[in-house]
Amino acid sequence: MNKDDNQLNKKILLFGQHNLQITLLNGYISQFTGIDSEPVDGNHWNRNYDTGTHYLALIDVSEGGSERLVPLLDHLCDQDADITVAFFNVVDNAEVEQLILWPMVKGVFYREGSQEHLCRGIEGIFDGEYWLPRQLMGEYLERTRQRPRHHDEANILTRREKQILQYTATGATNTQIAQALNVSMHTVK
Repeated sequence: MNKDDNQLNKKILLFGQHNLQITLLNGYISQFTGIDSEPVDGNHWNRNYDTGTHYLALIDVSEGGSERLVPLLDHLCDQDADITVAFFNVVDNAEVEQLILWPMVKGVFYREGSQEHLCRGIEGIFDGEYWLPRQLMGEYLERTRQRPRHHDEANILTRREKQILQYTATGATNTQIAQALNVSMHTVK
């Protein structure tokens, strides 16, 4: 399969304020990656997307706080189409640290990054890779990691304790449990 055949069902949606910078970036991305790219301004993002196309929603975060992106992310997440999200023009991790929790977010690109890096990242994301900065991923892992629970913790109960719990779960009283198991009430308690 040649490169053109591989790009037929891929499309980049460049979300941001329609200005010269976005127009130039759109042209550069299309030329460098060979993937069709379309600028989408804030007034036209609420639409339905073709289910036969793999979209990359490349979202400019320089236009304001991350809370303004939640309605857009909600809309994209609700689509039946194959949509992946990446953010660009990121100044610091605080802007996007909550946004990377969304399941379709696979990329973050900083404002000081090069256009070549952005385009390599776009190609990588279309190939199934994550393009998230190591520092951001490290901070995320530090916040969310917990000690794994061991499955054998339930086995620390004795056979008799497990029997008592089974009777308790059925609603039996302590007296009924003691009589059924032939043990004293103090053992049940």
